[in-house]
Amino acid sequence: MAQDFQFELYRLNIVDTSDPMFPEFGQRIVLDEQIIDVLQKAASPVFDFTEETKKAKYKWSVRQFTDYGQIPGRGQVASVVLAKSTLKKDGMIVTDEGIISGTSDASPPLASMMMLFFDMQRHLVAVEYHGELSQNKKWKSAFSKIVLNTANKMQMASSLLLEEVPEKHEIIKLFRSFERLTRLKVYLRLPNPELSRYTKSLYEDLQKGGIREYLQDMKNPGGLSKDEQARPFASVSLAEEGYKSGEVLFEGIKEGRFTKVRSSEEAARSKLDMLKDFVRGAAANAKSKEAKMVLEAITVEIDRLHPKEDQ
Repeated sequence: MAQDFQFELYRLNIVDTSDPMFPEFGQRIVLDEQIIDVLQKAASPVFDFTEETKKAKYKWSVRQFTDYGQIPGRGQVASVVLAKSTLKKDGMIVTDEGIISGTSDASPPLASMMMLFFDMQRHLVAVEYHGELSQNKKWKSAFSKIVLNTANKMQMASSLLLEEVPEKHEIIKLFRSFERLTRLKVYLRLPNPELSRYTKSLYEDLQKGGIREYLQDMKNPGGLSKDEQARPFASVSLAEEGYKSGEVLFEGIKEGRFTKVRSSEEAARSKLDMLKDFVRGAAANAKSKEAKMVLEAITVEIDRLHPKEDQ
């Protein structure tokens, strides 16, 4: 049955990987060209890896790197396919004599796949929603592992991680929902291209201090400031943009009671009025009129799902 293309939104974060004993090892990823180079080289069987569970054996692979070049009025867009192949699986097997418990091998193995579209202007990634693969985040750790191994092979001192971008204003709404916010804990990453009037000064502080990652645990029994020009608001604004690691913790008085709330780690999701197979076909004909339609639809929907803040 034909299905429309759905995707979840992620922030592309650059993270340091070098040994603190040897900080000068390798190049750091700074430019978009380096990001593209890592993605292109990751799409190789050299970086495939297997994962075993009690009842199955799988292989994770990145394939079909496609650089669509500069999209008019937008910037560069690229895509890859992430695939999970089922090599072996335990279960019930039908034989001529009956039904037995055993291990099924497939050659060549069947695979489940999802596409990832990289909007390089905004460093946002549209990740195809797949009923089986998206139920847990193993796909995300598999992709990170492949990219990390690729970056290491290229002697890079950085790698790439994807972080969920929540529904717009979800984290800020939590921040504002407390009558008195007594604690805010968030792990921030130094942002790449997108800043707003709320986050610019915090970014400049981190950059001036040579800080690339920053764990903040702010506390005040009398209540933290909610002023939009103050540090707590700037921190939750950065977190909402996806420049973070994991959840954000809030503690304080809400509706007259002490409350502890953690932000959702679910990514914002959207659906295009396009069939999944039509969108997947864009990679096969990157310069075609159909591919241009797909990319325009995806980038327009990214902007609707996560509008740019005032600069």
